[in-house]
Amino acid sequence: MSRANVSVRLCGLIMIYLFVSAHARAQTETVPVSHPAYRFLKRMEVKGVLERYNDAMVPLSRRSIADFLTKLRERGGELTQVERDILRDFFVEFEYDITGQTQNHHVLIGSSESGVGENLEDFFSEKEKFLYVYADTNLSLFVDGLLTWDARRSTGDALGSANATFIQFGGRIRGTVSNHFGYFLQATNAQFYGSRDVLRRDNLISQAYTLNILDAQNFDFVEGYARYDTDILSMQVGRERMLWGNGFGDKLILSDNVRVFDFIRGDAQYKSVKYSFVHAWLLGKGSTQKFSLPSDTSFKFSEPVNADKYFAAHRLELSFPELFDVGFQEMVIYSNRSPDLAYLNPFTLLESAQRSREERDNVLWALDIQGHFVRGLEIQGSILFDDINFPKWGTNAVQNKYAFQVGGMLTDPAGLSNVSLAVEYTRIEPYTFSHDRSRDNDYGSLGRILGHHIGSNADSWFFRLDYFFSRKLFTTLRFELQREGNNIYDAATDTLISNVGGDFLQPHRSGRDSDTKEFLGGNLVKTYRVQAFVTYEIVNEIFFDLRYEMRRRTDSLAGTRTTDHDYGLALRIDF
Repeated sequence: MSRANVSVRLCGLIMIYLFVSAHARAQTETVPVSHPAYRFLKRMEVKGVLERYNDAMVPLSRRSIADFLTKLRERGGELTQVERDILRDFFVEFEYDITGQTQNHHVLIGSSESGVGENLEDFFSEKEKFLYVYADTNLSLFVDGLLTWDARRSTGDALGSANATFIQFGGRIRGTVSNHFGYFLQATNAQFYGSRDVLRRDNLISQAYTLNILDAQNFDFVEGYARYDTDILSMQVGRERMLWGNGFGDKLILSDNVRVFDFIRGDAQYKSVKYSFVHAWLLGKGSTQKFSLPSDTSFKFSEPVNADKYFAAHRLELSFPELFDVGFQEMVIYSNRSPDLAYLNPFTLLESAQRSREERDNVLWALDIQGHFVRGLEIQGSILFDDINFPKWGTNAVQNKYAFQVGGMLTDPAGLSNVSLAVEYTRIEPYTFSHDRSRDNDYGSLGRILGHHIGSNADSWFFRLDYFFSRKLFTTLRFELQREGNNIYDAATDTLISNVGGDFLQPHRSGRDSDTKEFLGGNLVKTYRVQAFVTYEIVNEIFFDLRYEMRRRTDSLAGTRTTDHDYGLALRIDF
């Protein structure tokens, strides 16, 4: 081959690479936190096949996920056959993000297939399915339809025997403009039949506002945002689910216990250093006030009232491949005023800023670390400080409020391929996440805690076993032992008798409550939780889910033990 031909081919390969890379960087929308790609990438990172993947703050952009998938393909020889099959499926889903092509896409509207039979055949194929797709060098638009049929049954002491069924439908629109500006909108509405109390037992469904309107038989959710992304800097405005923390079970900083909230977010990443800024709009505890019209005082009406409440945070993350990743973060909760420019500033120290603002607000700090010293094993830990009194550090003074979480994940234990095992311990000291200088500066939104679900004055042992039977069949088993020391109330009048720091909504009352704390003091309640989830992908983007949960709760003060079982099955279609 002549030197000229070699040069021509080399230039051609370079042009193809640049074309593909441009498209790989083009999709700036994020991948929702419930996407199975995070579970797979986490396993690959623990296994030692993937470097610089950190899920302490998700979601990540489609571009980032596509880059990680591309790196995994280069090390395909280190993957099991099942893992290679799963990776191949993700390459179909993220085909446009990786190659800029849509050859493995089936589009219902505007499809090139001429007949109904061909369209139906592609719908039940392994292609990625869309209602509509448009893509050129300046704009991409992907439209999906969402449909879920879900049936649930609850038996036991809480509800006796009750059933609920719902049909949920909706759509998703996403895309990118000029390679940098991304947009996303997803809305669903569900019509349900049967017991709404059964649905309230689901952590996510119970967050829906309309579920608590007794004359409504539906619940709805919406997420949407605009995002601008370059190679180093990104900025996002809107609402979507955000998770923050290293936990294998629940997250310590931001979990999915609260309703999705609106926020602005900025990220800057260069090689091993990443900095993130978030300012979010929350809601204080709800109440109702009654009013009358000045012209007719006999006419009364009620108005729901919630305090304006905000969450601001900074995170600095450093990555040392094959060693460890470490993150430093500070958070502040403030309320009952308009957004404060001091906390909208991404380049400040929140603790000093809140002091200069008359120390009205609730500042917290956290440190987390993930260790990758041994392939196939990850050890991680987090510690969060709500308040620190250095002269009394190491004592049981109520001023020292903190939480910590330690755990580990093992891939392919005892030579069992495609298996992951995680173990985690979480402890939250009494009064942590509460606040005694403002009625709404607790670490929550709408009365639900932002972080780990166990709340204050509690601990938890959590175990999780994941098994990828095949690229189509995934199962996870979970067990949790939770202990909590609850405040004691008078059963007849609901009056607080003993405040032991067991409720983050009830702060320490100086002069009335003890100045020392006792971990798990008060009414000791133990909860055993067993969960099993099975997901089978019938064909690409058509899923069948099975779920089971058993909860056994022992109340030492009441001397009672209750047991409940929840069952569910669902058919999900994303097209």
